Amino acid sequence: MDERWAERWSRRGRLAAAAERPSRTPPPDMISFVYGDPDWDSLPLEDMAEAAEYLAEHQRRDALGYQNPIRPDELNESLAQKLARDQKMQVSPEQILVTTGSSSGLAMLCDALIDPGDVILLDAPAWMGATTLFRLAGAETIGIPVDEHGVDPDRVAAALDRLEREGRKPKFMYTLPTFQNPSGVELSVERRRALAQLADERGLLIVEDDAYYELRFRGEYPPTLFSLAQPGSVLYCGTLSKTIAAGLRLGYVVGPASIVAAIARVRLDNLRNSYVAALADWYIRTGRYHQHLERLRAIYQAKCERMQQALARSMPAGTRWTQPNGGFFIWVTLPEGVTAEGILPACREAGVDFIPGPAFYTDGSGAAHLRLSYSAVTLEQIDEGIARLGRVVEQALAHPSPVAE
Repeated sequence: MDERWAERWSRRGRLAAAAERPSRTPPPDMISFVYGDPDWDSLPLEDMAEAAEYLAEHQRRDALGYQNPIRPDELNESLAQKLARDQKMQVSPEQILVTTGSSSGLAMLCDALIDPGDVILLDAPAWMGATTLFRLAGAETIGIPVDEHGVDPDRVAAALDRLEREGRKPKFMYTLPTFQNPSGVELSVERRRALAQLADERGLLIVEDDAYYELRFRGEYPPTLFSLAQPGSVLYCGTLSKTIAAGLRLGYVVGPASIVAAIARVRLDNLRNSYVAALADWYIRTGRYHQHLERLRAIYQAKCERMQQALARSMPAGTRWTQPNGGFFIWVTLPEGVTAEGILPACREAGVDFIPGPAFYTDGSGAAHLRLSYSAVTLEQIDEGIARLGRVVEQALAHPSPVAE
């Protein structure tokens, strides 16, 4: 990079320039379990073409113009009806801020809520996109460990008590309660109720990221934190990118009408992507959306079960992994003495890629863990990729790296 830029970057720019992310297009012969991209063949190209025809036939030139991010009709109305029916969330269209993807909505929350030095509580491990946004905003992050039942409200309360003794209070807590990214686990109903009660009683704002809620293929649908807590205690982040098509880049934030209206004003580029919003509105209203969800659930269940079987068949003794009921991810714990970052070069040389656990922690922990995404790969790639991973782990166990003295 041009050396002159060393003095040009802002604090945020320096952090961004130093960050590296793998390409979404892996090299030939590389089986990538890196990204949680949708299944390629499931993308509803024909339905979107029909939606575009509908807009043209009905002279919907308004869908090609500027539109406010919050409206009382169209996609906002469809989303309000869908949330009431599927998530049991009673909200008005004016309470929904349509954003350019769920991550854009979270970025707007960061702009509106975080000042440098503010404290954020979050899952540990947590989605690396969120931790990046918090770091760019200059926040101090405190991880609350996630176990097989999700984040523990008692640990959240203990963190609040500790901060209170220090004369501090977190700006909010960020959590992904359903098919958590990266672990794939879900917050139990008991813990959901306890966390919602904690938010109400302690004045803790919760940012509930529910990107995978509708991609459940086993078990009962739990209540959202938003539906359990008092109004104003939870801001809910949803997305249509995981369920319709990632390329549409459509997400939404739900909260009190006055609050989401203020959040929308923190950015000048807050106008909605009006054309794709109109496509999504048609897709939901015609019932195609729920038909598509049924297909997606079957696809991801088959892939998840195939990866579980491949792990059981190919990974050496001492390896453990989560058992998701939905979503895109499996969280793997390697045998003692093997680290994810330590085996990553050999895995890439063998033609398989993943994200090591430390990427999902803000304190450098997670060395024994790695995240596998099954959503975008084929069943055959799952079998072969896990076999390659298993061989590398076996080799690492047979030839452990010397410990530096």
